[in-house]
Amino acid sequence: MRKYTYSKYRKTKRWQSKRRTIMKRAGYKCRKCKKRRATQVHHETYKRIGRERLSDLTAVCGCCHKRIHKR
Repeated sequence: MRKYTYSKYRKTKRWQSKRRTIMKRAGYKCRKCKKRRATQVHHETYKRIGRERLSDLTAVCGCCHKRIHKR
């Protein structure tokens, strides 16, 4: 999925619903550091963008998400 399309996808009700499910599943706690509040959802794989399995997604804090992507 191209970046422009992915950006639009993240604004859809479908994505927002998946995001809420992942955040609730994690208890709004970062699954990586287990310390901070999760504020983002990370794709463990990009193979199924737009048709992700819930197992493809992980709730993370901003710090851990940056580390994952080494930004």
